[in-house]
Amino acid sequence: MANLAEKKAKIHLISIILLILFSFGSRAKTFENLYVAEVLVPNESSSELLVGSRAGLAQVLVRVSGSRAIQENEVIVEALKNSDSYYYQYGYESSDELMFFKDDLTRALKLRLFYEPSVIADLLRKADLPIWGSNRPEVLVWLAYMKNRERYILDEASESELLFFLKERASERGISLILPILDLTDTSKISVPEVWGQFHEKVEMASRRYSPEIILTGRLYNEPNQPIEAYWSHNGFGRWQSSEGITSAAEDLLKEIIDQLADELASVYATGSIQGRVVVTVEGVTDFRKYAEINKYLKDLSPVVSSSLKYVKEGLIHFDLRVEGKLNQFIEIVRLDGLLSFVKHSSGEDGQLLVYQLED
Repeated sequence: MANLAEKKAKIHLISIILLILFSFGSRAKTFENLYVAEVLVPNESSSELLVGSRAGLAQVLVRVSGSRAIQENEVIVEALKNSDSYYYQYGYESSDELMFFKDDLTRALKLRLFYEPSVIADLLRKADLPIWGSNRPEVLVWLAYMKNRERYILDEASESELLFFLKERASERGISLILPILDLTDTSKISVPEVWGQFHEKVEMASRRYSPEIILTGRLYNEPNQPIEAYWSHNGFGRWQSSEGITSAAEDLLKEIIDQLADELASVYATGSIQGRVVVTVEGVTDFRKYAEINKYLKDLSPVVSSSLKYVKEGLIHFDLRVEGKLNQFIEIVRLDGLLSFVKHSSGEDGQLLVYQLED
C-alpha cells in the first residue's frame, strides 16, 4: 500500500510538472513595447542609423533600469559605443515631425529599434544597475490647466499639446497613463476647481471607476507671457506627496512631473543585482492548471533569476526561488499583480519564507 501511495504521489507530481512545462497563461500586467525604442532621424543612411541606435539603446536602458543617470556608468558608456550590436530588428515609419539636417528643415522619419529583454538585462547586471520589469502600476492623471484664461481638465480626447508632452515622456519612462473620460459620471463627481485646488478626497472618489494603482493630480498655471508654474501630488506610497516647480516651458515641467514619479516608482520596483533565496508557499491551489499558472507567473517575474518546484501537498505548492533585489521589492511586485494575496513572512533554516493565498 505504501508503494502504491508513493507511486500515485509521483504520478501526481509528474502531471503537475508536465502542465507547468506546457502552460503559457499569465495574469501579470505588462507595459507595452518596453524593449522598443523610437527615435527621429533625417534619413535611412547607415550613419544616421548608428546615431539613432545610440539614442535608442539609451532610451531603452533608462526605461528598463528606471534610472536617468545611466550614461554616468562606464559599462553603459562602452556599450553605447557599440550600440548597433544590441538591437535585433529595426524599421522606419513616416512622421509629421520636422527636424534640422545640415541646416535644412526636413521631415523626420521614425526609427523603431527592437531589443531582446535578456540582452538588456545582462547589460544592466554587468553595469550593476537595477532592472524594472514590465509589470508596472497604472497611473490615473487629473491635471487642470489654463487656456485663454479659462481652466480645463486634461482628458483623453484633449487636443492640447500638454497631452502629447505628457504621454511622450511617460512612454519614454515606461509609465502607463490613464486619463479621465470626463463624461457625465466624471463631471458629476468632480469639478475643475476641485482638481485645480487638489482636493484629494474628491479626486480619490472620482478615480474609483478607473481602479488605478496610483493617482497623479495637479494644476498647471500656463498664462501667456508668464512663467509656467505647476503644483502636483501623487498617492503612490499610501499617502499623498506634493511637489511644485516653475519654468519657462510647459513641456519641461510635465517632463519633470513624470520623471520624478518614475524615479520614485523605480526606487520601489526596480531590483538590484544582489541575489537571495526565497521559499514561496501558495495556499488554496486545487487544480493542475492553477499549479501551472502560478509557476509560469513566478518564473516571469523580473526579480526571479531561477524558480524550481519544491513539492506539492494537500492544496499547497512550494517553490524555491533565487531572486534579485530586496525582499520587500519582491513582495510589492507580487502585490501589484493581484494574482496572489500575501498571508505572512517568516525566516527559517531555508532562508526567507513567504506564504500566499491564491486569489479567486
